[in-house]
Parts: sequence; C-alpha cells; structure tokens
Amino acid sequence: MSYRRAILAAIATLWASIVGVPTAVAMSPYDRLVVFGDSLSDTGNAGRFSNGPVWVEYLADRIGAALRPARDGGTNFAVGGAKTYGHEFSLRAQVEHFLASPAAGRLDDRTLVIVYAGANDLRAAVHAADRSAVVDHALHHIRAALEDLAAAGARRFLVPNLPDIGRTPEAHALGPDWVREARSLTLKFNAQLEQVLRHVEETRSVHIHRLDVFKLLEQAVEDPGRFGFRNVTVPCPHRDGATDSCSEYVFWDDMHPTTSGHARLAEAALRVLSEKSIQEIR
Repeated sequence: MSYRRAILAAIATLWASIVGVPTAVAMSPYDRLVVFGDSLSDTGNAGRFSNGPVWVEYLADRIGAALRPARDGGTNFAVGGAKTYGHEFSLRAQVEHFLASPAAGRLDDRTLVIVYAGANDLRAAVHAADRSAVVDHALHHIRAALEDLAAAGARRFLVPNLPDIGRTPEAHALGPDWVREARSLTLKFNAQLEQVLRHVEETRSVHIHRLDVFKLLEQAVEDPGRFGFRNVTVPCPHRDGATDSCSEYVFWDDMHPTTSGHARLAEAALRVLSEKSIQEIR
C-alpha cells in the first residue's frame, strides 16, 4: 500500500470508528467509480479545492476502487467550476466525453456512477433575473445526464443533493437577503431533484442511491462537536499550513469543505451504500 493510500485508509478508519460505519470493504457491492460534477469532486482535472483528499477519494479508497482524473486516463470527469450546462467542462460535456470513450463500454452492476452537480448554477443565480429558472434549467440537464448514462448501460447511481448554499461564507459575504434566497433556491432544487430521481428510476430501470448532504450540513451546524468541528461559519485561517490545522473547520475557503468535511461526507455515502448492500443480502 502506498503512503498516500495508507494515510487515506487511516483517516477513513478513524471517522468510521466515530460515526459507526462498517469498516469492511466487502460491505460495498461496487468496485468501480465513475464521477461527474464540479470542484466538490474534482481530484485534479482543474485542480484541487480542499486541503487534502476530497470525498470521492475517501470513498474510492474504502471500497477498493482506483480513481484518477480523466485528464490522466481515469474515470473522474468532475471539473472545478463546472455548471450543469453551457460550457466545455459542464456536466453535460463531461458525460458526452465519457460516453465517447472506451470506458463507457465497461458499465455494469459493479460500477457506481456518481453525479453531483448544481452548486455552481445556484451560486451564479445571484446575478440572474429569473432565479427559479436557473434551478429548472440545472435540473433539466441533470436529468438528461442521468438518462444518457442509463441509456449507455449505467444501472447504479449515487446522487447527492445540495447543502444550503446560503450557509457558505461566500453567501454570507453577499448579505442576508442572498443568504435567505440561496436557502430557498437550495430547498427548491433539492425537492425537484428528488422528483427527477424518481422519474429516472421509474422509466430507466436503474437504482439511485440518495445522499442527503443538506441534512448533513444542517446537523453539523446545529451540533458541531458531534462531528469533531469547532467552526462551521468561516474559512480555515490556516489554508497554507498543515492539513490537520484545518481539521476543526467545515470550510476550507469561502465555499469548499476542508478534507475533514469531505471525510464526513464520504462516511455518510458509505452508510448509504452499506444499507443498500445489507438489504440486498437479506
């Protein structure tokens, strides 16, 4: 095992011991990840937007799956700054790039496809004349991406919802009116996302794991100590220091989680996947 993988495994096991997630890799029915999204999941296509591993890296390590950026020949197509549509690195463009690659021919029941997008669309809504339309357009393209992937053979998905965009330091810097509006847009997005996921499941014969990131952040804000955090409102002031110097902060910068926050997100994802695996065994 490489030094990096050893560190990932040690941190993941520590989180598992705290939150009670099964440590056995065998609990997961998946051995391959394909990832689409933005900076929350980017592992090197546009850069790295945290002070250490991000959640999909923790998740990949725990289930024993290799995960490299697509630019290096891997299956993580997430790109920092990506919206759901409208530019060459958007969610739709990522999916098109994947479907045109040889990797698309390897989709099977052991492949977990992660689609985590929409945050940048909502962030940009602050400048939109019709903010509700921004939500509608984002969800249209998420649905289209899921349907395209299902048509290509994808059968198992993990789709997180969005945390309250109004909780970010970036939103607070824009004032209380935007904080309230951002929360309202997030709630609208998440409610309609669930409708999209149900529709895709019913019409495409796929299973979609849901990851409730909104609830996870709300719980962390209400009881930071339960998750090992001390500060849930401002960015870590030691972003250029050692990784553990930000371990008690949720936010690494004005919108991205610290690697500690990512580890918590990965453990929540593992619980979701493990619960499904146990149900299948039964």
